[in-house]
Order: sequence, then C-alpha cells, then structure tokens
Amino acid sequence: MPPETKRASTLASSSSTEPERFVIGRLGRPHGLDGFLGVYVDEEDVVSVQPGTTVFLEGRPHVVRAVRRVDRGFQLAFKGIDDREAAEEVRGLEVAVTERRQLGDGEYWPADLIGLSVVDQDGRAVGVVTDVVFGPGQDRLRVEQTDGPAFEVPFVDALVPMVDLQAGRVEINSIPGLIEP
Repeated sequence: MPPETKRASTLASSSSTEPERFVIGRLGRPHGLDGFLGVYVDEEDVVSVQPGTTVFLEGRPHVVRAVRRVDRGFQLAFKGIDDREAAEEVRGLEVAVTERRQLGDGEYWPADLIGLSVVDQDGRAVGVVTDVVFGPGQDRLRVEQTDGPAFEVPFVDALVPMVDLQAGRVEINSIPGLIEP
C-alpha cells in the first residue's frame, strides 16, 4: 500500500482543559436545498463523522445530522444548517474531531511530517517539509529547499521511498524536473 497522508492535523485549542482537535477534512460546496455539503475526507475517517457526532467547524461545535455516500465521496449535513444558504456560510471550513483513528502501516499524520529533513537517494540534504498539500489524486509534500525555491513532491512510494519519523527525515528520489523547474 503506498503511503498516504491523512487529512488530519493538530489544531491548537484555546484552553488547556479542552481536548486536542484533529482536522480530518474540509467542507466543499453545498448540494441541494437541505443543507448538505460535499466533504473532502478520507474514507477511513468517515467513521468520525457519523450522525449524532459532534465535530468542530472553526472551533465551534456542530452535531452531524446526516452522512450520505455519493459517487465522488461523501456529503454531510449538520443540525442547525438546514438550507443551502446556511450551508454556503460554512463552505470551505475544516472539519475537526477530538479523537483520531489508529493509523495503518505507511500512513502518517501531516503534523508528524512537517519539520522533517528531506534528503535525496544519496543522502544529500535537500531541505525541510513545510506543509502537506492535499490533492484529489495524491497528497504532496511541500519542501523548502536549503538553497533554492520550494517545490512539491507527490507523496507516493516511487518518489518518497522512506519516511523515518524517529530519525526525523524523509528520503526522496530526485528525478529530473522534480526539484529544478
């Protein structure tokens, strides 16, 4: 299984007594007239947003009213967001939960990847992971080079064969055109 990043990252909470929150997805455009919104979320994380579950949109709690599977993913509806106009107001917001699922082999939380040093297949320093960019085909690691412009590398086995969280580094296969435009 190729390594995939998950749409979950740590959010800072405003109080030390509040539980830590983890972003698992982002709301897309409204669908229909009854408050449903598309949601960009990994299928494994949908268990976190079942009807009756409380999630957080910009730090504010919202109870999931309904979840439906559609051809290209999932749609969510929330209590109190009952029409298209109300759904439009929360479009684009991140969906956060207080508990995250157990990761499988080859899966990483974005917050664990950010800050890792990046080396090429020969062990030469390339830069540092500064962000994880989520995409429909695959996610990408944004790398700030030590000497040069930032670039993105698709987070797939062929280009990122090794992630070593304990050593604090990621190895990339620097194929022609990946680092230099």
